[in-house]
Amino acid sequence: MTLQELLNSQMDFASISAALRQGLAWWLDELTAMLPDAWRERLSSRQRLWIEPDAAGGWRLWKDGRLIEAEAGAAQNRIGLLAPPDAVLTRETSVPRMSSADVRRLLSVDIDRLSPLAPELIHFDMEIIDRGEDDGQQRVLLGILPRAEAARLLHRAREDGFAPVAMAVRAMDDDRPPRFDFLPQVLEAVGEPAKDRGRRYLWVAAAALIVANIALMVGRDVMDVSRLRATVDAQRPVVDAVLRLRRRVEGDDAQRRDLLARGRRGDPLRMLDALTVALPAGAWVQHLEWNGQTLRIVGFKREDIDIASVIRASGAFTNPRVSTAEPTSGPTPIRAFDVTADARPEQRP
Repeated sequence: MTLQELLNSQMDFASISAALRQGLAWWLDELTAMLPDAWRERLSSRQRLWIEPDAAGGWRLWKDGRLIEAEAGAAQNRIGLLAPPDAVLTRETSVPRMSSADVRRLLSVDIDRLSPLAPELIHFDMEIIDRGEDDGQQRVLLGILPRAEAARLLHRAREDGFAPVAMAVRAMDDDRPPRFDFLPQVLEAVGEPAKDRGRRYLWVAAAALIVANIALMVGRDVMDVSRLRATVDAQRPVVDAVLRLRRRVEGDDAQRRDLLARGRRGDPLRMLDALTVALPAGAWVQHLEWNGQTLRIVGFKREDIDIASVIRASGAFTNPRVSTAEPTSGPTPIRAFDVTADARPEQRP
């Protein structure tokens, strides 16, 4: 079920909790599958102490795969129950690579083909023995235990004072620890709730993993910031040199613009062209001075011409000033003039 389907479905709190527990179990199973075999064996919650029925009606005690003498008070300890090897049918099968929970669901659908007995007469469990990294298939060992045999073993162990917390089978042809755990299915079949011994540890492990993920993300952010700061510090001399070069180029450009503007303002040809256009036909220039900023013209004009007004109206000069007083009358209509004006500053865009 996807998250969208879960949100759109009508489920009670118990169903949602079961789905969350199933998701958590899948997550932990995936994390466990990535561990090396030695680590998985070390972190496994398998029992170290096991009892196995013998032919005489008693019990044999196994500890860490070795047969030992019965210990006093063994019945009061948390102990595992071993089914006789000949009571459990085992077979290997190949399935696509997937998590243990998905493999278990796949086998439950196909158990009527894999088991010689009807599904309602057996309990089954499985163990992945080879994950098959190359071909995409993995080998799974399937264990099948008749329900009647499982109920009889559990009843006999409880009558003798034992409280089994697991039900497995001892491997006869290798030195591996007991395989499978049929007890949760046996308890479910007789109507007893299975005691989830690892639930508390699963929640603690999940909380620890969440904290570890948060710490990892924070650590990566801190490392990224430190790496970025180091990169900035390493590039600072280059950036400073580029900024100095930019300021120098901008200063040179401003100087160049100012020189060009001054050159345009002080261009004598530009001044002569403007003055030629501005002076009327009745004015004659006898003397001209130009230093790039100030213009002085001396000459003669008809008495009806105002040289200062003509210079101002040209638009190329400002502040025209008459240097000497012009005579208002005389024997002829020609008058001398001496006018000084300033070049108009260039308008920048």
